[in-house]
Amino acid sequence: MKWNVDDLPCFVAVADLGGISPAARALNIPKSSISRTLSRLEDGLGLQLFVRGSRALRLTHDGTQFYRHAVLILEQVDAATAELAGLGETPRGLLTVSLPMAFGREIVGPRLSGFQRRYPDIRLDIRIGSGLPDPLREQIDVAVVVGTAPDSDLIQQRLIDAPLVWIADRGTAGSLPETFDPDHIGAFIQAVESRYAEGPLPVADADAVQTQIDLDTTRMMQINDPLIVRDLVIANGGLSFAPLLYCNSALASGALVRMYPDSRILRESSLSLLYPGHRLLPMKARVFIDFLKDICSRRQGEIPMVVSSS
Repeated sequence: MKWNVDDLPCFVAVADLGGISPAARALNIPKSSISRTLSRLEDGLGLQLFVRGSRALRLTHDGTQFYRHAVLILEQVDAATAELAGLGETPRGLLTVSLPMAFGREIVGPRLSGFQRRYPDIRLDIRIGSGLPDPLREQIDVAVVVGTAPDSDLIQQRLIDAPLVWIADRGTAGSLPETFDPDHIGAFIQAVESRYAEGPLPVADADAVQTQIDLDTTRMMQINDPLIVRDLVIANGGLSFAPLLYCNSALASGALVRMYPDSRILRESSLSLLYPGHRLLPMKARVFIDFLKDICSRRQGEIPMVVSSS
């Protein structure tokens, strides 16, 4: 297998633009040169990269796999060249980011304009969702996920702890049992985030004794957004639990009361960073990761410890 990295810009241009003619115009080189480059690259790889149609070229399965690596190689070459030329302080280019719904709306969204002002040459493609993304298949540069992802090909870093805490509105807080009783507390829960509705809820008391709470999900509202769970509780929605990360402002204002602080909910809710494990991480990805870490560091320092006074 023998091929030249200098052939990659032609290959990527044809893949992006869907044909030799538009790629030739974009690169300002003859169509015949691009055709020869593609043939040389396919011969060197021993693979067919494109399906030749009457109107356009379409990547084969092998071509799609190679395209992902080719784009990364070119980005790494550009980043290395920029840094060696002293231009590494100007991150630029398309950056694809995946964020959990609540984290994107509540934590990142309000601060994005500041990032864009600081890095105007970075073009963000932000994808908000509630499921676990596949950064390699979806060509995502940086992802934030709840918990961790079982993929050894990705670098994973803990971004912020987000322990689940018991919350109630102030009106409900006074009517709840003063002592946490796992056998009966489930009757007071009105809504629950969908990811925690499957199976019993494991908890531990102040002495680290573990037990489980049976959640009667046949009568509970299930929502795949912790922000809506929080807002329902604020609007006199009884008792529930949510990541402390999203409740700190409401706790500080008194709209929410933290209940049973000695009871720990043993379900994963921390947030982690995922990104491809390459030796040279593009500058655009590095500055966005630093941006996320800075946001979370500040947010972690703002979390209050407001608990029921009953």
